[in-house]
Amino acid sequence: MDVDAEKKYFFEALCLFHETQWLHNIPVIEILTRASLDAIPKEWMEHLQTLENDELNNFVVEKTIKSEWPDSLKAYVDKCEKINKLPLVPALPSIELPQSFRTGLSLKKQHEIMHLAHLVHTQCKSHDVQTIIDLGAGLGYVCQMLHCLHGYRILGLERDKENVDRACYRQEKLYSDSLTKIKYVQCEVTCDSADAIESILQREFPGVTDACLIGLHACGDLSTSASRVFCEMKSVKLLVLISCCYHKLSISKSVQTPLREKQYFHNFPTSNCLRETIATYNLDIGQFLRAPFLRLACQESADKWRGMSEEKHNEHSFHVLARAVLELYSRQNNLILKKKVRKGTRKSQCSNFQTYIKDSLLRYDLMSNIAPGAKLTGKVSTRDELEKSITQTWEEQNGKLRSVEIYTGLQMMLQLPAESLILRDRLCWLHEQGLQAVIVPVMNKCVSPRSYAIVSHKR
Repeated sequence: MDVDAEKKYFFEALCLFHETQWLHNIPVIEILTRASLDAIPKEWMEHLQTLENDELNNFVVEKTIKSEWPDSLKAYVDKCEKINKLPLVPALPSIELPQSFRTGLSLKKQHEIMHLAHLVHTQCKSHDVQTIIDLGAGLGYVCQMLHCLHGYRILGLERDKENVDRACYRQEKLYSDSLTKIKYVQCEVTCDSADAIESILQREFPGVTDACLIGLHACGDLSTSASRVFCEMKSVKLLVLISCCYHKLSISKSVQTPLREKQYFHNFPTSNCLRETIATYNLDIGQFLRAPFLRLACQESADKWRGMSEEKHNEHSFHVLARAVLELYSRQNNLILKKKVRKGTRKSQCSNFQTYIKDSLLRYDLMSNIAPGAKLTGKVSTRDELEKSITQTWEEQNGKLRSVEIYTGLQMMLQLPAESLILRDRLCWLHEQGLQAVIVPVMNKCVSPRSYAIVSHKR
């Protein structure tokens, strides 16, 4: 690893995300309360708002720019391309899940399982590995696939006992011939789990000395825990890990400031290289690499806009702005929104703002922020009056629909650079442990947004 080159990359990445806080450092529902749309440079808006639908798509996806655009906008595009160090996804092999494994699985899940299995088998075969440990095995789909196609012995670890029970039930009912080759065990994996996993492995498959540790969309802290377990387990020689849900990393410290809460995470940064870069330039990353940044890093990539229709853009901008109006109205009237159900407003109810707000008021309670727990009272006393009052706020803001899509497009251009920073940090940590490691594109980003695996092996 070229430490100086990595530090230079990290510094340039940190500068980009510090400069573009207005694009990524707030939840999307706050784009009106924080006046984010007004933060788009006027000289950028003059040009971007004139783009036709296909031109806007090409700008965001292909980074297509025009000669007459301002230098600052061209520089933004250039920096986004420079900071994204993730490898291009090549033409993927044409592989499909066997028919017997497709029942109950979405096309997305089928794609993920099959392409992960292909990568794992390729790596295990080249390193002569016969045993696999699957972290977060769920219902055992990946385990069964790898055994069925390639005959591996597999230890599936899962923290949720109900999932373990269901995986065992499926195995007995559908794959009884694998009972001696696939073992499902309840285990919550942390950074200190190496000894416990080693004990389970030797209990289930005595004498194993060359296992592969895998994880499909290892959520939050599980990814960094997996890397540490890999380093510490002598019987594990290979790691194939696809991460997700970076925003679910546990917070080590938060500090409330007048502007916003500072957030610091247990497992980001992980590498000494990034930590030293931050210290050298005295950067307070708790101010600008917060949960919204981590959430952006695990959102869908700009490829989603490839060929997107004007109708789809209109649907998206409506939904984003309508929810932001609901948030703005609540803040202006000293109210807080409290969900009555797990999911907020349904997109199926978004044909116009009248249906949107009626559906929203069925699924949220508007509570007084002065006296928590008290129902809304005062100048708005009936549901009809409340709908009318919120609709007035919508009418004041709905001229910003086009700005929403431009803002979203600019933000999406930061997604891959953000994910690149996180994965390069994790890659550096593995290099610092003396391990060989690379980032490998595994899946179609349009099908499965978290499509990159870190592959590492011990010499």
